Amino acid sequence: MKDNNFLSMFTDVVKNGVKNKTSLGIAVIGPLVVMIILGYIITMAGTADTLNIGVVNQDQGLRNISVASKITEELKNQDDVNVISINLDDVNNSFKDRTIDAVLVFPENFTANVALNKSTEISLISEGTDQTKTALVNKAVLTSAMEVASQSGSTAMSVEIKNETYYAQDLGFVDLFIYRVMALDTMILSMIIALFTILDDKRRNRFKRMSFSPVKAAIAYTLGCSVFAAIIVPIVLSYVIYVMGVTIVGDVVSVALILLLMALLGVSLGVLAAALARTERQAFGLVALFAVLQVLFSGMLVPVARFDYYVQWISYILPLTYGLDALKSVMIRGFSLGDVSTDLLAIFIIIIAAVILSAIGLRAGNNSTKQKVN
Repeated sequence: MKDNNFLSMFTDVVKNGVKNKTSLGIAVIGPLVVMIILGYIITMAGTADTLNIGVVNQDQGLRNISVASKITEELKNQDDVNVISINLDDVNNSFKDRTIDAVLVFPENFTANVALNKSTEISLISEGTDQTKTALVNKAVLTSAMEVASQSGSTAMSVEIKNETYYAQDLGFVDLFIYRVMALDTMILSMIIALFTILDDKRRNRFKRMSFSPVKAAIAYTLGCSVFAAIIVPIVLSYVIYVMGVTIVGDVVSVALILLLMALLGVSLGVLAAALARTERQAFGLVALFAVLQVLFSGMLVPVARFDYYVQWISYILPLTYGLDALKSVMIRGFSLGDVSTDLLAIFIIIIAAVILSAIGLRAGNNSTKQKVN
């Protein structure tokens, strides 16, 4: 009866928690680690990206005065704004190469019209895939124009800013965001498929038999589980297109191929976690770690460009970083697979590395088992 006493049970729980150090460690170290990481992410989310604004200045000025040049100078004086002078013919390549976030085009008669107080128009074309940057660019240009107007003793100029987007025309918030969910969903579910497949084989002793040939086993599990992970792709795509009504600017087949690569990637990471782990708890812990790192540092929540230099290196070794960029480029910008070949190559290299590490993990596990037997 004593063992069923509430006070005795409570005491046992506390004593065991102190003994195994797990509960105490989580209570002491856990909050500190979580607050350091999430605090950093939140801090970076609140910082402003550097806005790269291209300026096409066709303004011929009036009597050595150019209002367009004055507005451009005010833009240069703003914090977190980088002004790049380009020609009209360079606009397409500049957007495609991602060297500019927006382009401001001044017409030839801009200064003359301002001097005569005639209504005149300047074109502001934003890249369009990042709504926050679009708003910041508009604010920067408007602020510069108002500053030049105040310097001339006028409260306003008869200038209309014609806003356009280079990509993502007529796309809503869901269209601009859903690619992140698609990539993460495909990768995480594929990891889980691989993990559960191998854990089931471990319980049935099939895994031990296969792992005697670690290279073949790593490849067999990666390709075999990918057959089931591939089922995820048409389901995700069909739901996004036919149920949610999302607009895909690029080729749907290209999107499907990228998602298939993401599924293969997820499987390879799941196999790696199962190969390195010696217990189910360790395997689930590794999968959770892989998933959390991807969400926090791949650019899913905060653009990679906002991270500090050394943190960006973490982002560049995470495969989801490249998967998100590839999907965004195809789905929103309308790029082809050739345009995102660098991203696809990076993902493929990470898959190969995961398979190699899985084989090494299986071999190490076999060696440790043999040593225990001997």
